[in-house]
Amino acid sequence: MSSPSHAIVNRAKRLVFGRPKRTDQQHQERLGVGSALAVFSADGLSSVAYATEEILYVLVLAGAAASVYSLPVGLAIVGLVLVVATSYSQTIRAYPAGGGSYIVSRENLGTVAGLTAGAALLIDYILTVSVSTAAGIAALVSAVPALRGHEVILSLAAIWFIALVNLRGVRESGLVFAVPTYGFIISTLALIGAGLFKVLAGTWHPIVPPSFGFGFGSPAFHQLTGGVTLFLLLRAFSSGCTALTGLEAVSNGVQAFRPPEAKNAIRTMNLERTLLYTMFAGITLLAFGFGALPSESETVMSQIARDVFGRNVLYYIIQATTAMILLLAANTAYADFPRLASFMARDGFLPRRFVNRGDTLVLNYGVYLLAGLASALVVVFRGSTHLLIPLYAVGVFTAFTLSQTGMVIHWVRDARRTGQPLRRHWWSLTINALGAFLSGTVLIIIGITKFTHGAWIVLILVPLLVAYSLHVRGYYVRFKRRVESLLGEHLAIDDARRVKVVLTIGGLSPVIDHSMRVARRISDDITAVYVAVEPELGEKLRGKWDLKRHGGVPLVVLPSPFRDVVGPLREYVEGLRAANPGLLINLLVPVVVTNEPFDQYLHNGTAEMLLRELRYSEGILVTVIPFYVNMDARAASAITTASPVQSKG
Repeated sequence: MSSPSHAIVNRAKRLVFGRPKRTDQQHQERLGVGSALAVFSADGLSSVAYATEEILYVLVLAGAAASVYSLPVGLAIVGLVLVVATSYSQTIRAYPAGGGSYIVSRENLGTVAGLTAGAALLIDYILTVSVSTAAGIAALVSAVPALRGHEVILSLAAIWFIALVNLRGVRESGLVFAVPTYGFIISTLALIGAGLFKVLAGTWHPIVPPSFGFGFGSPAFHQLTGGVTLFLLLRAFSSGCTALTGLEAVSNGVQAFRPPEAKNAIRTMNLERTLLYTMFAGITLLAFGFGALPSESETVMSQIARDVFGRNVLYYIIQATTAMILLLAANTAYADFPRLASFMARDGFLPRRFVNRGDTLVLNYGVYLLAGLASALVVVFRGSTHLLIPLYAVGVFTAFTLSQTGMVIHWVRDARRTGQPLRRHWWSLTINALGAFLSGTVLIIIGITKFTHGAWIVLILVPLLVAYSLHVRGYYVRFKRRVESLLGEHLAIDDARRVKVVLTIGGLSPVIDHSMRVARRISDDITAVYVAVEPELGEKLRGKWDLKRHGGVPLVVLPSPFRDVVGPLREYVEGLRAANPGLLINLLVPVVVTNEPFDQYLHNGTAEMLLRELRYSEGILVTVIPFYVNMDARAASAITTASPVQSKG
């Protein structure tokens, strides 16, 4: 008889998550360039919707005219995108099996560096989900002000919806997210094209007097932007660097691509890079051209779309696709967080359950953990993008720096291993060295400028997660050694001189008769034990116990003045072992199993307590004796017909 509750759970799982998939179907879950762009690049592309706003959010502290600095800051970020993306293309070529920053850093810089990169990325993926959903809800609220005040609830709903879609399978999530991703790309490019046409046509609205345009050295320029300091510019630059989050995702998931894996991954990376710097540069230029400034009630993207198209259908298409890509940008983290956690778990640095795949070939534990931690962040920071952003880029640039430094070491070692001159790798070495230098510089800038705004939290969490990973690894090593040392001791059970069965009973019933027959097949040495939490019940059972009916099996009634079932039974069994060296005790626990899933709680309360507690008693084998009862009406009717009840008198 299969568990009815298990059958109901399976039906519910199929309805929610889809049909289970065979292990040999895993190759069918792989992605082409088109669907991979939706799965792995949504995070990077979605940052276009808020990266420019974060730059302006800092610059306007020195006055609205200071927003002109968004142009050189944006240009610097575009250059950084080119270098970092090209660097990760080199990583994919060198490590086609995937693993990204964690694998590269661990193999070339050592365990601690690898764990640091892994911890930083895990934290960054959690923040990706939190920031993306918060930003997506902000875009939605900008278009529908009636939703204001419900941002946290809406963000939580989005987080778990995306988790649910991912739990259905990688290929399914790619299909679901392809429409909003490509919708955002097309609508944003259309917005940039229409906006640039208006700017070139002279219909834009400058935010500073015309004399400002004569040059950065003009008197009007200094008068309007006198409050801008180098520290403020660096802070604005560090805020805008959120545009690079998610660039490493493709290198982490190379094995999710269809063959040839590395080539398709590089194509996806190149496509993402081109789209990212094109759209980011275009939105930054339009934000300056149309005088868009950060506002609590409307996003910068919304302001640009409103100025370019007006509040018509095109405006709402822009807002809808922006909200969807921001919400679904979290999918990049759902694709990479479980995979990275599985890499670390495979190496023994995280609990091994993160390696296990669920019915739909998804790393379920990683998905659940990511959704849970991201939900907690949204609640703590009240769904505010501006409160979450300062925490965001620290982790990703830590991983960038370590990964690219590791790649420099990789090329040097490769040249030594093959005996070929180092200049053979001059292009890869130059790109990775430049990427390491720029990423390290940005990391320092972010650490300094964002430290008091929340970056200190990540700077503390990364070492803590590294310490935890080392603790897990140390535990697994100690556990393996301890198990090996105990092997001989535990095998002594095979040399037990005899087996004694202790049958726990809760009263006289057919269940006990059934269990007694099973016990006789195990051993001739059987004792029935009853724990008397009520003394009178124990005496009553002792009076009714029939040695002849029960094959001469004695009954032991254990008093329990404190109404504890487990304690007296454990003391009795341990006493038997102490008095009889070499005795193997097999504790039999009868349980009732019915086909009524919602009535299971009516049975086995004591049995479940015994199983839960006595499994920690070393040297005792615990065996469950199931007694199956079919509660179907037809089965009960058949029994009644076969054995009619005789009326009294």
